[in-house]
Amino acid sequence: MSDREFSGFDVETVKDNVSQPPLDDLRAAAHFRRRRRKGGVALAVVAVLAGVAFAPIDRSPDPLEFAGPDPTGSASQRRASELVVLSDKAAVAVEVAEEGCRISFAATIDAGRSWSDWQAARHSGTCTMSTNAESLGATDVRYSVLSEQSYLVRFDDELVLSTDAGRTWHDANSTGTAVTAFPKKARPVPCQQGCGAINQPLAVDPTSGRVFRLTGQPPSPYPPYNIYESPDGALWITYWPGEYGRPSVLARSVDRGATWQTSQAPEGTTSIGVAAVSGQEAYLLTEPLPADPNGPRATAPSRLLRTINGGQSWTDVGTDLPTTDGVRPFTIGADGSLMVLHTDATPAFVMISRDGGRHFTKAREYGDGRADANPGRAWLYGRDDQSVGGADHVQLTTDGSSWTRFPLPH
Repeated sequence: MSDREFSGFDVETVKDNVSQPPLDDLRAAAHFRRRRRKGGVALAVVAVLAGVAFAPIDRSPDPLEFAGPDPTGSASQRRASELVVLSDKAAVAVEVAEEGCRISFAATIDAGRSWSDWQAARHSGTCTMSTNAESLGATDVRYSVLSEQSYLVRFDDELVLSTDAGRTWHDANSTGTAVTAFPKKARPVPCQQGCGAINQPLAVDPTSGRVFRLTGQPPSPYPPYNIYESPDGALWITYWPGEYGRPSVLARSVDRGATWQTSQAPEGTTSIGVAAVSGQEAYLLTEPLPADPNGPRATAPSRLLRTINGGQSWTDVGTDLPTTDGVRPFTIGADGSLMVLHTDATPAFVMISRDGGRHFTKAREYGDGRADANPGRAWLYGRDDQSVGGADHVQLTTDGSSWTRFPLPH
């Protein structure tokens, strides 16, 4: 076998020989893989394609009540911590308090012209104060926006869910429907960069809001790091490696999660993300792994791997992408181009490849170093109003050529 190819492996053997590490070890791995900067209100885009809920959404009365912009501004004089884009017009803004375990949400369905009330969609819990100097905030709060009205939040070991736009919250562990495969009309929930509060693949019925989880043996004993649905409905997942230095498990399903084909990232790499063209063709972006997690950046080049046989083998395309230790969102645009965003520079910028990942060119740089992507889209944060902390809009693109401005709420 060529040293540029990597064949599949037996996931049962891995599970038998891999022990569950302490939570602190997982968090240490997260620190290395994310390297987020701290300063003011941290901004990043967490973008998803479809909504999900752990219980049917009550459509009447409508829990989303929208209002025009407040000309006086918010009392806290700060903007959202993150923006979760659900479609061209729908998005949910999230604010995590820098002190105390409190999280708030605001939603829009008209591309940011009006937003629901922050005060009506908030939750407080008990969580661990972070001692990491590069942490996103002062507390360890993880969350996932599942739809315009459904939000999943984890405060340490407490997992809570709201299906009425944050008005009421319930224990999320006792909800959801277990299935052997996701129903045909249910939409899998994608995620990147650790998947927030999601610790297993989920899908949702877009009409009822009913959520589905899989009952079969998962491809890895560890949580997903990146979930990507290709245009033909195949699911591709990279998993947390479990311990520093261990390659990530990759999994693919073409039957709605009933069965999985597994493979493994190359030794000596950390997986940034997987992006798929179809159930047969996908790309895996990796960075070199330093010998010491607390040491200097590795000097080996980035590696972009491609499969055309559903993950049975992966071939190094020989990309010219530079190595980075910053957060690096990765997606495939609506036109088939590969888009990689760089967030360890100011301004942030997006790199585009139209030759299968061999050569990348800078398409646009913008904002203050914060950006993200989801299947088919990429975001760059910007700030025009300097009187309030944080970005006040994002620029969205589906191809790296045309861009749309999307305002953020206070």
